[in-house]
Amino acid sequence: MRKRYFNTAFAESMVPDGDVRFATLSSKEASAWLQEAAFENVANPDHANTLDALSRKTAVELREGTGARVTLGKGDQVLVGGIRIPDLGRVTREYTDVEVASAIFRFRLVIIL
Repeated sequence: MRKRYFNTAFAESMVPDGDVRFATLSSKEASAWLQEAAFENVANPDHANTLDALSRKTAVELREGTGARVTLGKGDQVLVGGIRIPDLGRVTREYTDVEVASAIFRFRLVIIL
């Protein structure tokens, strides 16, 4: 059975063997992916501001990441969510609704073939 994960990062070390396919998803498609079946949230909980913004954007609760390390196998998928807020710099704090509305969200689905 394939496994499904959500994370805010993807590393080559997560895939010990196999081919990888990447697909860019819209926020709406990412939200649908998150709602269609169970997934494990392995995002780093220290990135609470990012997880909060991604939760608001997708309407799916993502604030409770475990920070677990995963090794992906054939058929596994990981949805990687990211956010860039223009002109914010490296400030770490909860983002305002105005900042989230102006943010650039990116969702990449990684599939191990």
